This record gives sequence, C-alpha cells and structure tokens, in this order.
Amino acid sequence: MANTWLLVPVTLASLLALARLARLRPAFRPLLAPFALTSAAVVGWDLITGRPLPAEGWAALVFLVPLLILLVRVTVLAFQWLFERRNRQRAPALLESVVSVLLYGVGTGMIAHHWFGVELTPFLATSAVVGAVVGLALQETLGNLFSGIALHTESPFRVGDWVRIGDRDGRVEQVSWRAMRLRTWDGDTLTIPNNDVSRHAILNYSLPGSPHSRVLVMGVNYNTPPNTVISVLRSLLDEVKAVVQDPPPVVRVIGYADFVIQYEVRYFIRSYEDYRTAEGEVFRLIWYHFRRHGIEIPFPIRNVYLHPVEKAADAAPAGLSRLERALRAIDLFRPLSDDELRTAAASFRLLHYAAGEKIIEEGAPGDSFFVIDRGDVEVSKVIGGTRRPLARLMEGQFFGEMALLTGEQRSATVVAVTDVDVHTIDKAGFERILVANPAVTVDISTILAERREALSQATHDITARFEPAASSGELKQRILDRIRSYFGL
Repeated sequence: MANTWLLVPVTLASLLALARLARLRPAFRPLLAPFALTSAAVVGWDLITGRPLPAEGWAALVFLVPLLILLVRVTVLAFQWLFERRNRQRAPALLESVVSVLLYGVGTGMIAHHWFGVELTPFLATSAVVGAVVGLALQETLGNLFSGIALHTESPFRVGDWVRIGDRDGRVEQVSWRAMRLRTWDGDTLTIPNNDVSRHAILNYSLPGSPHSRVLVMGVNYNTPPNTVISVLRSLLDEVKAVVQDPPPVVRVIGYADFVIQYEVRYFIRSYEDYRTAEGEVFRLIWYHFRRHGIEIPFPIRNVYLHPVEKAADAAPAGLSRLERALRAIDLFRPLSDDELRTAAASFRLLHYAAGEKIIEEGAPGDSFFVIDRGDVEVSKVIGGTRRPLARLMEGQFFGEMALLTGEQRSATVVAVTDVDVHTIDKAGFERILVANPAVTVDISTILAERREALSQATHDITARFEPAASSGELKQRILDRIRSYFGL
C-alpha cells in the first residue's frame, strides 16, 4: 500500500511536468495522451488489485496498448529531431508515417509472442506468400510509395521550390506517399506520381538559392561593332529593377551565324519566379535602345524583303516638314532663315523612349537638344534634398537648349511618362549652322536671355542652372560669350 501512495503523487507530478513541457514545446503534445493512459492503467491496476502487472493474458492489454503508443511516439519524436539536425529541415510526413507503421508492426508482434504465446513463424511464412501476391497486385502503388520514400530521403527539393521534371515545371506544393503536386505558371495543379518523378532528372531552380542566373541569346547584324552592341545591352540591363548588379551582368559574343553576330546576355535575379518579369522587361527595352542607336536585328537571310526607294523618298519631305513646323514655332530657331532651318532639321535624329525611361539626368553632361514629336515627359529637380516634379511637357515642346548651346550640365531630370518619340540634335549638327552664319549667335543669345529673365531665376526653367541676378544686357553678353567660346567662334 505504501508503494501505491508513493506511485500516485509521482505519476501526477510526471504528468503535470509533461503537460507543462507540451505547452512550451508543442512537439511533445502527442506524448501527453498515451502517457496519461499508461499511468492511469498502472495506478488503477495497483489500486484495484494490489498485485503486480500481469505478465500474460488479455488484462495486460490495458497498459500494453497505451504503452506501445507512447513508445512509438517517443521514437518518432527522436527520429524527427535527428533528421532535422542532420538535414536542417523537418522530416517529411511520409517518412514519419512509414516509421510509425513499422514500429507498430514490430510492437504488435512482440506483444502477441511474449504475452499471448503466439508463434510468429507460420505468420512470417504466410506473409511472404501474401506479400508476393499483394506486391504483384499493387506494384504501381508500392513503386510510388518507395519512390516517395527515396525522394524524401534524398531531399532533391522542398515544398515551395521551383522545379522542372521532364518537360513540366512548377512550384512544389505537396509530396505524399503516392504523388507530388506542382502549381504551374498558369495557376493549375499538376499531380505527378512519385514513380514517374524518380524516372526523370529533377532540375531545382530554387537551389542553391539566390541569385538565379538567366541567359538570353540574340543576333545583331554585321554592320554594328560588337563593342557598341555590348555597351547598349549593359546599359539597358541597369534599368531593369529585377536584375541585380552583384554579380554583374555579362554580355559576350558567342559566334558568327549566316546573317548575324550572336550575343549571349547573362543576368541575375533574386529568385526564379521573377524571371518572366525580368525577361519581358529586357526584351521590351532592347527594342527601344536598339532603335535609338540604329542597331538592327535582321530577319533571316532567306526572307527577301524590298524597300521601295520612291516611297521612302516621298515620305521624307512629309516628316521633314512636320519637324520644320515644330522648329519654326520654337523661339530659339526664329532667327534662322528657311535654308538654315532645313539644314538644322536635316541634322535631327528621331529617337524612341519607353515609358519610365530617363531621357536626361540632372547633373549629367550633355550637348543634345530635344523636341517632343509624340508623347509626354515629366521634368523634375532635386530641391532641398527631395526630387520634385516641375512640369509636364508634351508634343511640340522642347528641352536641353542650354546644354546644346553652352555645354553646361543638365540641371533637371526628364523621364518619359508615356512612350515618347523625340527629335534630337547635338553640338556637331548645330555647329554647321553657326559656323556658316556666326551673326545668328547674337539673336539666339538675346532670346535665351529673355527666356531666362522671364522664368524668374530659373525656378521653372527645366534646363538652365541657377545664376545670380544680372541686368538684361549683362546676361545677354554672358550667354553670347559662352556660346562663342563653346563653339570656338
């Protein structure tokens, strides 16, 4: 009896301690119920009968069943801890289920043999025959089961990884005893039997982690120097937000085909699922950058296409007259004669910019003047450490005149709001006009001085830098001197 009253408080204390541990560590909760049942069976037997636990008979099942459950769950818990320590991830549910089934089978056989005297040899012989029959009948199912066990053991992927299996790819959502489930790019669920998975090579896009590399191969005609193409491709990659700069992108020539020089563009992104966004942005910007720099991606040489010279010649004057009308409306070109205006218009180039691209950047050097043909741009300037929008320009408006005429740095940033077409002329193109008629510089300096005064110390002047107050004559003379010095007149 003394032993009984000692057993009760010890059992209660142990149960309370396990309950406290289960609250702090939820992994121990599965042990609570079988431990309570085993303790209750032992204490109850002792209180009711006052005899030792039975060594045989059905009465032994009262404490043997909860004890077996407790031992199996303790073993599974230890297996989980060892697996997580070795593989740095939680053991898959399939492996836990397989271990539990094996332990329950061994435990049940031991109970039947030791407590009930059941001879297991006939059962083992019979089970071999039954196992062969069942194995043949469930060959595909068992193949999926063991393939699933092998996949969990080797861990070539984890839930959440992007993988390619054969010609199918997607994000791993679940791996069960029979199959694995992928979420495809279209948002559909693809179920692949484990047996099928084990027969194919598995490409894991998510390991070994970021950054993830992507490669584009493209061809450019033989007329453009490779250094020019490589420089343009590198500059456009800097504009793609999804592309990381460490490690830096790599652009190289990889071969000469029948009608193109082939280039390989390798860039890096933070995670695999960003590749479609990054790739689409790279392809989009290639068109605009190549178009601005006169780089052509030719059609296959077997496709013969003709450009009627007469139509191209007829279309040129129409485009030219449109630019001439735009220039005639700009006060900067008012002093030019009709011949000089046509000469200036012939020196302009048409460039295309995508929405969101920077056309000029504050503080950058430059000598180009821009006239907007189509689209809208936003002008902004850093004031007090904060970038603030100053104006929105549209078709027919212009910017960059001070950089063209004096070579001073850009005093504002201009970004394309929509897709924009702009006509641009640089110092070399405008220099021919001034050299032929230097007197034009006097009229141009007068116009620039008037604009500078009217715009109140350049607060809203999108291209001019701030200057101290000066009289109209002093400002005109200073601008004239800068123009003459810049062009060597």
